[in-house]
Amino acid sequence: MRTRAIILALLGQILLASVYNVYAITIQDKQKLLESFVERQVLYDDTVSLDSVILWSEQLLPSMRSKSDKEMYFLLQLQLANAYTLRGDVSLATDRAQLMYEEAKALNYSFGMVVANQAIGDAYNTIANLSSKALESYHDALNELQHISVVHPYRPQLLLKISNILQRRGRLEEAQKVLKELENILRQEPDYPTEFFLNIEKTNFAISHGHLAQSYLDEAFVHLQKMDSIYHAHPEKFYRFHLDYTTAAYYRAMGTWDKQYWNKALNIYTQLQKEYSGNKRSTYYRWTSMEKIYLCKIQGMTMEACRIYQELYPPIDTLASQNYIRQISTVKAKYQIDKIAIASNEEYNKIISSILIGSIILLIMFSLLAIRLRKQQIRVAQSTRDLATSRTNAENATRAKSIFLSNMSHEIRTPLNALSGFSSLLTQEGLDTETRNQCNEVIQQNSELLLKLINDVIDLSSLEFGKLQFSIGKHDAVSICQNVLDTVNKVKQTQAELLFSTELEEMIIETDDSRLQQVLINLLINATKFTPQGSITLELKMDTDGIALFSVTDTGCGIPRDKQATIFQRFEKLNENAQGSGLGLSICQLIIEHIGGKIWIDPDYTGGSRFCFTHPVNQANRKEAEE
Repeated sequence: MRTRAIILALLGQILLASVYNVYAITIQDKQKLLESFVERQVLYDDTVSLDSVILWSEQLLPSMRSKSDKEMYFLLQLQLANAYTLRGDVSLATDRAQLMYEEAKALNYSFGMVVANQAIGDAYNTIANLSSKALESYHDALNELQHISVVHPYRPQLLLKISNILQRRGRLEEAQKVLKELENILRQEPDYPTEFFLNIEKTNFAISHGHLAQSYLDEAFVHLQKMDSIYHAHPEKFYRFHLDYTTAAYYRAMGTWDKQYWNKALNIYTQLQKEYSGNKRSTYYRWTSMEKIYLCKIQGMTMEACRIYQELYPPIDTLASQNYIRQISTVKAKYQIDKIAIASNEEYNKIISSILIGSIILLIMFSLLAIRLRKQQIRVAQSTRDLATSRTNAENATRAKSIFLSNMSHEIRTPLNALSGFSSLLTQEGLDTETRNQCNEVIQQNSELLLKLINDVIDLSSLEFGKLQFSIGKHDAVSICQNVLDTVNKVKQTQAELLFSTELEEMIIETDDSRLQQVLINLLINATKFTPQGSITLELKMDTDGIALFSVTDTGCGIPRDKQATIFQRFEKLNENAQGSGLGLSICQLIIEHIGGKIWIDPDYTGGSRFCFTHPVNQANRKEAEE
């Protein structure tokens, strides 16, 4: 008994293993066949019915969820959703689209999102007949696909969907661009299933223009012949329906030119309706019934059209369609909300990254700025030491001079004595280098002072006796001011900022440019002597017709009112210890008056001092006015 039990147990295990092996092979064969349907872009064939495809997919997909080929897994899910739709199981199709989206989201799988969006678009297109929302979903799928690759092999499938919707919505120019892109793709990578469905779209495109000219329908017939050739090379039952359905559409369009073709179209639709009448909820039955209704209407068979319509859309079916639309819209809304959330997260990450990068850049900039400021502080400190040394040397030189405001001989004697004394000092032996340098600087300063004094005296004398020649010509006053400002900027010994203010792009005046520059330089140099900090502004504007107004304004110590009346007198100096002969302003006054202008101090300005002078724009007008 015990031996028999052991033998029976062994036989049972062998039988169970055999059954398992047969089952496993069957499952593998089913999977290969379904995968071949995906490649051939069909939902069934002569050997495998639509119901079998649905049954096999429902058996296979749960076991494929954990496998590595996620792309095929989602494509088979899309195939199942389309099979549900074709059979009329609308609720199952919408549930499958929702499941695809949830799984793609959970796996964070981009291609899954592509296929899920296509499933949503198919649901809108086929079930709800909402072409605008379908087009939006297909575009979402295409955008997701472009994030993976702009040349992804799945792109033609989405473009076919988009072309179909664009044609139905009358956006034919956009549809034509999509068709051209599909032609280019097929030219590079031929693919007979895609070519078959592309010819369907081309046929429909030509049919949509058939009412304009019969030549368009001739073009549609050419595409039909290409479809027929592909069908005979690859006789798929799935292709047969689309070939017959498109042929009927061609006959319907030909009826515009010859009404006998409407009967041919009606016969094909009737034949297809009978073939798929076993399931009146199927998509094929509904499509053919709707076309039949249209043909009945245009041929005056109104009662027959109403009968087919009532049979096709009972009231309960309309209510169910609204429920399906809500289901699809819910899935679409979830996708849009998630998309917005992802975009917000990406934007947040970009902002954080930008802040971090900006902070690093600012830190680097501040560091560089601190280094630069440190270097500038060192240079300023060195310049201050140099300036202090120069000031000390200048003070030592000026102490050797006596005030000679009332006597020219005394003014000349002082620098001559300095030149003589320091020159003889250089001849002495044992002097160190620093002392020699100081002596050289003193000699140079007094030589320049003597030369300036002599030049001022010569200019003053020439102006008084009319011997100084003026070379009057047309010059741009704006350019002269800018050149003067650049010159003084290079020689100024003050921290005050030199500015030029004017609203004029140019001002052509008749003047002696060298003498006008001499006046402006004198005024600006005087301002630098009494404005250690702040600003010195040279301003030019048109005062009245034919008169230009120049002004030099500083923020220095200013000129007391009791000295403003005598400041233009010879040898008059605001600061007795300041370097200079006191002849500069007298020379400026003589030059300006010779040119035909006037110079004065603005008594109302209290922020420093302001010298103003006028200058005629045209010398001829000025002479006429004087006469």
